[in-house]
Order: sequence, then structure tokens, then C-alpha cells
Amino acid sequence: MKRFINHVDHVAYISRWDTIEANAAQLEALTDAKLQRIDRPHVGVVLYIDWATGLEIVAPTQERSELNERLYERLDSRGEGVLAVIYGVEDLEAHKIKLEARGFEVGPLWESVHPAGSWSERLLVRERHGPAFMNTWLIYSQIDYRDGEIRFIEMEGKEVRS
Repeated sequence: MKRFINHVDHVAYISRWDTIEANAAQLEALTDAKLQRIDRPHVGVVLYIDWATGLEIVAPTQERSELNERLYERLDSRGEGVLAVIYGVEDLEAHKIKLEARGFEVGPLWESVHPAGSWSERLLVRERHGPAFMNTWLIYSQIDYRDGEIRFIEMEGKEVRS
């Protein structure tokens, strides 16, 4: 397994329920991402996500609930667009302690639980909401990816110049 450390893991966009299909199709056309739809009715959201490209779109379900109310509030106040930057850290608990010592509020730990045969067999997701930054949610993560899940290529003969 591999994990991004001190690096952006992925970006999440927020969409309205009635435009998420069109937004997902456009993002796929712009990036060649292969967004997988994941319905999460128990938390009141639908996701389109491609872990390999680091792109996600989230929309609250049509039924407002206590669990998706923050997403509705965000859409009502700012409309569709970038919702969150998910930033990989080495140790969520140590990062929480460090931020709280600096006076920042950090949310509770969230861990993914998905049925067998889903993307959870390819990765393990643990996240915490951090403080907002420049009108964007900052979410700290420890996302462990199965080897080969994120594609990298070797650039032989290419050197980085300082």
C-alpha cells in the first residue's frame, strides 16, 4: 500500500443533485477520468470518484437530512464548484494534536466502510475535517492505495534542474 504524505491526495467538487450526471460527464471529457458512481443513501450523498486521477464530485441526495445539510448550506451560499482539497498526512492523530495546539478546530475521524467487491478492496480511507481555507474545506487524510492504483511513469533521461 502507498499513501500521499504532505501532498494533495485529491480534489472534491460539489454539485447539485440535478446536475451531477452532466458535471460528471463533462469532467470525464475534460480529463479522461473514469468516474465511478457511489450511492451513499445512509449519509445522504452520491459520489462520482476516480481515485487514480484524484477527482471527486459529491452531491447531496434530493432528500435533505441532518447528514447532508452542510452540503446543502454550501450549495446555497456558494453554488457548485470546488468543495474540498483532501491533503495527505502521515499520522492523522498527531496532525490533529498539532493543529489543536495552534488553536484550530479539527473534526472527528471518519473511516470508510464499504461492502466486499467495492473500491474498499483497493484502498483504505481515513479522514478528518480541518479548518476551512480560502472558502474551501481542507480535509486531512490517510488514504492507503493498493500498489498500482495510482499510475506513475518513469521519465528516463529527464533531470530536474535546480
